Amino acid sequence: MFADYLLIATPLLPLLLALLIPMLRSAHIMILAPVTALLAALLIPVNSSIYLPWLLTGVYWKLDSISQLFLFFSALIWLVTSLYVIYAHDDQVKRSIYRCLFMLAMAGNMLLIVAADMTSFYLGFAMMGLSAYGIILRPSQRARRAARIYLGFTLVGELALFIAMLILFSSSDSILFTDLQQQAIPDLAVAFLLLGFGIKLALPGLHPWLPLTYTAAPLISVAVLSGPMMKAGLLGWIRFLPSGAENLQTWGGVLIWLGVAGLLLGSILALMQYRASAILAYSSIAKMGLVSSLFGYSLAHPEQAELVIAALVLFAMHHLLVKSALFIGLDDYQQRRGQSRIFFGLVVLSLSLIGLPFSGGSAAKSALDLATDGDLGLLLMLSGFATALMMMHFLTTLRTQTMTGNHIPGHSVSRMNVNLAWWLLLPIAWFGPFMPGSILFEAKSLLLIAIAIALFFYIRQGWSRASTLALVFQPGDIYHLFKNVRLTNPVLVKRDHSSSALFTWPQPRPGKSSSSPSLTIPGLLWFAVLTLLIISLLVPS
Repeated sequence: MFADYLLIATPLLPLLLALLIPMLRSAHIMILAPVTALLAALLIPVNSSIYLPWLLTGVYWKLDSISQLFLFFSALIWLVTSLYVIYAHDDQVKRSIYRCLFMLAMAGNMLLIVAADMTSFYLGFAMMGLSAYGIILRPSQRARRAARIYLGFTLVGELALFIAMLILFSSSDSILFTDLQQQAIPDLAVAFLLLGFGIKLALPGLHPWLPLTYTAAPLISVAVLSGPMMKAGLLGWIRFLPSGAENLQTWGGVLIWLGVAGLLLGSILALMQYRASAILAYSSIAKMGLVSSLFGYSLAHPEQAELVIAALVLFAMHHLLVKSALFIGLDDYQQRRGQSRIFFGLVVLSLSLIGLPFSGGSAAKSALDLATDGDLGLLLMLSGFATALMMMHFLTTLRTQTMTGNHIPGHSVSRMNVNLAWWLLLPIAWFGPFMPGSILFEAKSLLLIAIAIALFFYIRQGWSRASTLALVFQPGDIYHLFKNVRLTNPVLVKRDHSSSALFTWPQPRPGKSSSSPSLTIPGLLWFAVLTLLIISLLVPS
């Protein structure tokens, strides 16, 4: 009985608190919701379920092994970010409307995690996506534009999911996910599911909202956007496209190559950014490309799907922790004017994301390599190599901006030193969902990282001596391309990087060389050649 009440309270408590916050003077009550979710993930037995016939047309909630992991690590990030929201000094974050929408987004995220039926999942997905619009919006033209674009993509994704649900219900006459097993899923429904959740996972062509949003929204909002909210797309694919369903093998092959394209697109564009938040945004696109390829592999090889999905969930949970912690730490680092100890914490997180031996990133990649029988070993190597380049670019860019006094405003926290919660999150993010004793040393991953770091500094120093200009893509890439295209005399190249042109050159800093901290043309060409060579060998069986 206690487990039933705890399961019910997991999504309903943040919803209730969202309604109460405008009437309360203190926001400390916010932490009750993620704490309750943490307790639910720890105390409720696996595969516990509850049916509520009085709610809507009857809803079915269940905590299986997958949703338990999603719930625990998502609640952990919601708890840390809630502390930052409670003690924030920023006028926008302190407003009751922001905190109310923050709690509504949390409620939607919790609901879709425990949902075992399509109706509950859709309600949670819609509540989370629409509420996020309010925590993204800031009083600036760039932020309003990013929020509008995010809302547009979100509405398209939710409409696609709704259409897919109608098709699935008409073919199975059931709203339960368990009834989708071992039956043919209509191709039209699969296409809409790939579109709806592909927007959340930023598949190629569906990704422009992500870099625009990540560089314009408050970083605390971005922390939950890049962690629990983004991984909802993967959970949606797992629920709506079960590996036991028929006729998904062909779609799996399509998703593999879409993911490869996302990995390449995110990696290359990340290396052409000059803002730390933009680099992290495009690195998320690259990582979600890898996630999409691996999920596609599970569809194309149903006999291995159970192991692949298990390893993929562990990989996603590690990325959820590290990427959210990176954005929280980036906010602290910028507000504290570049404290060295915070930079050290960002280095630790970056190394775990790269996959340094004895880290959760290394264990996740080993688990994926084992689950796929080495079939995607080259793709995993490419991802590790690209991640090393991206995170080195992120760290050097962040250090350069600090030394030149380039301070990016955000929200500051109170003197209670709430960033202690971030420091407590670091060791958890380092290991992720893995136990420290279970992580083995792999020399090949260390060698790959060393080669990537050496190449990064070689290209960066060599190009700085060779030229004073670097090509930079603004966050949003193809959005700016379509925005600037005109019927006559299109202007796509400008020198003012504050404009919305697709190609720009950063202005020289006073007393500094005008070279950009971004990787530049020779390095990108080298990386592209290496990528093509590796991908040419990647032929799914």
